Amino acid sequence: MPDERAFNGKILNVNLTTGEIDVEELPDEMYRQHLGGQGLGARLLFDRIPADADPLGPDNILGLMPGLLTGTPLFGQRFQVVCKSPKNGGWGDANCGGDFGPMLKFTGYDAVLFSGQSEKPVYLYIDDDTVELRDASEYWGMLAIDCEDLMKEQLGKKISVALIGPGGENLSYMAGVCNERGRLAARSGVGAVMGSKKLKAVVAKPTKKIMSQDKEVIKTVRSSLDGFIGPLKQFFTSFGTTGITANSAVSGDSPVKNWGGVGVVELVDQYDMSGATGPAVNASMEKKYACWHCPVACGAESIDGSDRGEFAFPKGTHRPEYETMGAFGTMSGNNNLDSLIAFNHWCNQYGLDTISTGATISFAIECYENGLLTKEDTDGIEMTWGNASSILQSLHAIGRREDGLGDLLADGSKVAAERISQGSEQYAVQIDGEELPMHDPKLDIGFGASYTLDPTPGRHTIWSPGNSVKFEGMPQLPEDKMQAAGRGPRHKVAHEFSHAMNSAGMCYFVTTMAPSERLPEWINLVTGWDMTPEELMEAGERIGNLRMAFAVKHGNNPAGREVLGRIIGDPPQTAGPLEGVTVDVDTMRKEWFEEAGWDPETSVPSRDKLESLGLADVADALGV
Repeated sequence: MPDERAFNGKILNVNLTTGEIDVEELPDEMYRQHLGGQGLGARLLFDRIPADADPLGPDNILGLMPGLLTGTPLFGQRFQVVCKSPKNGGWGDANCGGDFGPMLKFTGYDAVLFSGQSEKPVYLYIDDDTVELRDASEYWGMLAIDCEDLMKEQLGKKISVALIGPGGENLSYMAGVCNERGRLAARSGVGAVMGSKKLKAVVAKPTKKIMSQDKEVIKTVRSSLDGFIGPLKQFFTSFGTTGITANSAVSGDSPVKNWGGVGVVELVDQYDMSGATGPAVNASMEKKYACWHCPVACGAESIDGSDRGEFAFPKGTHRPEYETMGAFGTMSGNNNLDSLIAFNHWCNQYGLDTISTGATISFAIECYENGLLTKEDTDGIEMTWGNASSILQSLHAIGRREDGLGDLLADGSKVAAERISQGSEQYAVQIDGEELPMHDPKLDIGFGASYTLDPTPGRHTIWSPGNSVKFEGMPQLPEDKMQAAGRGPRHKVAHEFSHAMNSAGMCYFVTTMAPSERLPEWINLVTGWDMTPEELMEAGERIGNLRMAFAVKHGNNPAGREVLGRIIGDPPQTAGPLEGVTVDVDTMRKEWFEEAGWDPETSVPSRDKLESLGLADVADALGV
């Protein structure tokens, strides 16, 4: 057993209705079976949230959950926010970097779970053994970055803050939880759940140092760094994800004009995205940014852009990620780089998911272009393709949830389409309420299954690292990259590895370029366990089954989700690199679910599968 482990063995439970705060100790076996992060969250929330809980009501539980390796030198930076999602009433989780996850663990707690609802705005202050709810009235209504800056001015620069902006306060389904002036746990509507509880922020003021930092760990870190894929690491250190935008706009990777266009056909002349390169964006950056102790440092912070007119942005604005560049760029035909940086800044200020917000505005543009929305509906905004000014105005309206257009779009494209009607649902590119990321499954059909069938739909950060699983004996994909049949074993294992990686608190970019086959070694080094790759993968399988069981318990059926034709090529595109491609999600669903032991029609895990994972109580709760 190491002198200092990677976990504290205790969590905080906070009842916002009564104000009661208690410390709960968890047995070591709970960590070994579920690791941390979303794995630990899935186990606890399955047990504690009743099936009839209103996602925006007091019975829902919001968990802030750092990963098992988070706060150690072994590449753990991330935390997850978990809850019952208001988007689909099923399982919700969102992943985030920055520094909050490690700082929370350095206060001595492995998670904080919030139940109930406060009558007035509050924030939770954690200073090791001092844990208290404080009045947040002065902060309520503040923009997220401004609020974080003020809290650090008042409470000390060494604090770390996880908080919501006006988006979460106004219960926008597109709201996330923010930290580090621009890192967001953005998906699943987690910010709306935090806002429904009148919880403005969680403040961690730790005194403990990095966990499990001894000579053997540092030696292992150094040898592991030698095994990183050098060119890939250098690319992301130089340009971050932004560096792939220009190529993705024409390769078929990026969706174009709300998924209705083709890059090589649509993104030409006035909509040309060839200038959206890493060096072009870096011209407005001056400082590299890394999440806590990350060896890749794929982020950057901007120069003072106050001279950029209507698209001004302040010094220190985070460089937009590829997803943001796609959602506000290729999706709407907008190639104004200043505007893309400004949109990123304002989404971070309002605490909004850039993917869902950009995609919802693109949906509104297509509705406007086709006469389903008029200037009267849009508060006079001329919502046309490539119109960066109209996008900015729409973004402000959504962030403030202004009457009219802001309120119409604030809960995403699915809800907006229900309000607009008139056939507008054909333009709402979402699955079960979640707008899709900027990777077209017609180029990599594995995304078609992940987007559609994971309990949290539209999740590109599950399939991607699954493609880079480095354990021996991993099931192989068919040689024909467009062949749907024969992918079931790989889909199952890829998702389970991703659940283990996320629950360990690792970034999927680091996982992709690191010697991640050493993950069991890293875990054992800081826990004292003797976990094998097989046991780690079983933990991933257990987590995957708990997430699916949660969805089923709450009436959500991933196997029964509807998928808009333009997502999968039905009918297929008639030009470009994806010409003629239709993705066969049905075959992938049947094979994957049968391989996983889940009913391919109802998504219900079998009793045999649950019992094999030590989850007989879950089978009992589901009645299987």
